Amino acid sequence: MKLPVRALIAPALLVCVAALCERANSQIKSENKTAEATVSGKVTIKGKPAAGIVVSMRLSQPDESSATYKAKTDQEGIYHITRVAAGSYVVAPFAPALVLPDSNNRPQGQSVIITESENVDGINFDLVPGGVITGRVADIEGHPLIEERISLTPADERDQCGPLFMSSGSITDDRGVYRIFGVPAGRYKVSVGDPRFNPGIVRRKTNAQTFHPDVTEAAKAGIVEISEGTEATKIDITVGEEPAQGYSVSGRIVDSDTGNPVPNVGILLTRIIIINPGNTSGYGENTDVRSDTQGQFRLTNIRAGKYDLSINPPEDSDMRVAASARFDVIDQDVSGLVVKTARGASIAGTVVFEGARTNDPRAVSQMWLMMETRSEANHSSSSSSRSVHLKPDGSFFAGGLTAGVVNLSVETGNRSKGMTVARVERDGVVQPNGIQIQNGEHINGVRLVLAFSSGSIRGVVRIENGTLPPTARMIITLSKAGEANPMPRGAEVDSRGHFLIEGLAAGSYEVRVLAYAPEWRRNAPVPSKQIVNVTEGAATDVILTLDLTPSPNR
Repeated sequence: MKLPVRALIAPALLVCVAALCERANSQIKSENKTAEATVSGKVTIKGKPAAGIVVSMRLSQPDESSATYKAKTDQEGIYHITRVAAGSYVVAPFAPALVLPDSNNRPQGQSVIITESENVDGINFDLVPGGVITGRVADIEGHPLIEERISLTPADERDQCGPLFMSSGSITDDRGVYRIFGVPAGRYKVSVGDPRFNPGIVRRKTNAQTFHPDVTEAAKAGIVEISEGTEATKIDITVGEEPAQGYSVSGRIVDSDTGNPVPNVGILLTRIIIINPGNTSGYGENTDVRSDTQGQFRLTNIRAGKYDLSINPPEDSDMRVAASARFDVIDQDVSGLVVKTARGASIAGTVVFEGARTNDPRAVSQMWLMMETRSEANHSSSSSSRSVHLKPDGSFFAGGLTAGVVNLSVETGNRSKGMTVARVERDGVVQPNGIQIQNGEHINGVRLVLAFSSGSIRGVVRIENGTLPPTARMIITLSKAGEANPMPRGAEVDSRGHFLIEGLAAGSYEVRVLAYAPEWRRNAPVPSKQIVNVTEGAATDVILTLDLTPSPNR
């Protein structure tokens, strides 16, 4: 079983740094906070006031009960959002045909940290006309492919960490025609059947992902260039034939030591996407297929493409994959695949609450135990991760682990704000730097102690010796003083240089600010860090300085 991935989909695109911000953003809950703050700014189009533009504001990590604030610009392009509760928000204009300049490399909105009753001004947006890409999608006989999603991928290698999702016109109509507007200036590859937007490795309406002009390899795709306000027409795609039922894939699951068949194991299939010769990505999904008593399995309706075949062992098993099977589906069925398994290490224990609180089975059942294993051998390092659901009584078992140092954390979801891991114990001894585990070792007596905390760090980042480019983002990471591993907490620095991290236990923390910009490549500024002492129930103010002077050693 996997931890559900929470994705943040912006109105116009999925930005490349989403994976980083997933971990870094700190949610600040607005419950029980006075909703008296205001946010205001100005929206312009190429420097001229833009009237009637809707500006929305939402929590950085909203839950089901989160409110969305909205306001419309007046004749001068001014907007005012009132009665806002303290929190971490994203403010963005909604204008489908307009975009922010260079918005391929930065988010469409601005992050804003708001304290109680604060009046925040100057959250401005200068928009420019977006471009248009239009064309038709058909099969080799010219029949239109209806209700197919079109995706755009930046052609520049530095931007290829993910496709763009254009919310307007990205679905083909009953003529097979699509018309995507609000496209930022840039160079793009246009495709249909992108599995990241069309979940499911088994065959759907489309075949393998096909790029304009009519190729299935991203490296051979045509490049569509869009300038501010321009339109690219006849960006057509013809999708090749594939059997109506796709292809079959079969093989065996065996034990790597004995060669014996391994029955009743779930099959995990990952589709490999080649962006260019040195850059690949992939996504996996659990199938409904399990190996039989002879370790054999058979998958059907598989589309053409590159794949990696592995296993999805039960949570209460210590099994892990020793060797997966990578293969290509081209124009025929695939058979004879072999996936090898091995017995991994395991950790068992309990999660408890510190102090007078007792385990609430309802809250505990929503939690996941997260494990990251790091190992070093032959002057190289590797890491692997695993997650398991906690049982209602707080107990857990995690098997299939590799040798190395295991760091444990708990993902509580949106229902347990302010909950932190106070310490990790093994047989009553605190483990500040993780738990060392050997191949095949089974460790019991592990205890994660959780604490409900109300300390916070409120800070400002000041820039020296330069100016951040518009595409830059700053991230705050947090670790306990004296510990090497960062906590799964942090914050994004807002457009004013402010950040806030709540729900911290009393103690000393190392606060670090990192800055990223696509144009920096390997010449990013040296991170700045500072030790901060947090007191329970209080906010600790801190000022961090980020020096943009390039390092002479880089």
